[in-house]
Order: sequence, then structure tokens, then C-alpha cells
Amino acid sequence: MPGLSDSSGNNVLVSDRSVMRTDCQSRLDLLTQQFTSIAFACLSTVDGRLFAYASRVTGADPRHRSAMTSSLLALSESMAKEALRSRCTYSVVAAEHGVIIAVRVPCKSRSFALSVGADSSDILAMTLRVTLDASDALATIIDRSA
Repeated sequence: MPGLSDSSGNNVLVSDRSVMRTDCQSRLDLLTQQFTSIAFACLSTVDGRLFAYASRVTGADPRHRSAMTSSLLALSESMAKEALRSRCTYSVVAAEHGVIIAVRVPCKSRSFALSVGADSSDILAMTLRVTLDASDALATIIDRSA
């Protein structure tokens, strides 16, 4: 997987990746426990593969959400680049019953994306701040493991 290598370019050991996945999963679990408005948090690779997932909602397919996260972020980044000649910092989907925010995790490899879905019990600014903070925390975990 691109981006999962050490500073010398060697592949990360499977055990290192396993620890990283467990730490990322714990961070997403904490996020959904701390903020009751958050329905799900999905960490995926930018090519759409599921890496970690936490949800209050049953029945959703985490792999499907992971693929949609990647697609949403890719479309947003392309649109920002083409239309505004600018870098996309995050993407927001405003829905009738809440919001979904997608952001590229600012780790060194730039190979992960985070999406967070929240109901309308919190304001958009709060959900955005929580998502960006979680993204930074995940980047720290990923970079520490790389």
C-alpha cells in the first residue's frame, strides 16, 4: 500500500500496521463516544479501502462508506483545483438530517482520508472542528507507526 513505508522506503512490518490500525480504531471509537452527535467515523485509504470504522448506526456497510469517502474527497479536490486553482482543505455534505465532512488526513504519506457523519444536534462548525482535530490525531498515530 503506498505511503505505508518507513523513512528509508522499506515496507512497514505487518505488526506495525496492525498496531497502527488498532490505535486508529481506538481513536475513532473514542470520537463516537465523546460526541453523541457523531453517527459514524470512517478512516480509509485514498484508494477507497477501509482502514478503521466506528458507528452508532447499525446496518451500514463500512466498506461502501470508505469507497464513498475516497470518491467524495477526490471529486472535491479536483473541483477545487480546477475551479479555484486552490487546494481543497475539506468537503462538506449538508443533508436534511445532518452533515458529512471528509478530509484528507495530514499524515506524511497523505494516503488516508477521514469522513465523519453527524446528526443535526450540533452545529456545523463544531462538527468540523471535531473532524479536523480527529484528523490531526490520526495523522500523529499514522506517522508514529510509519
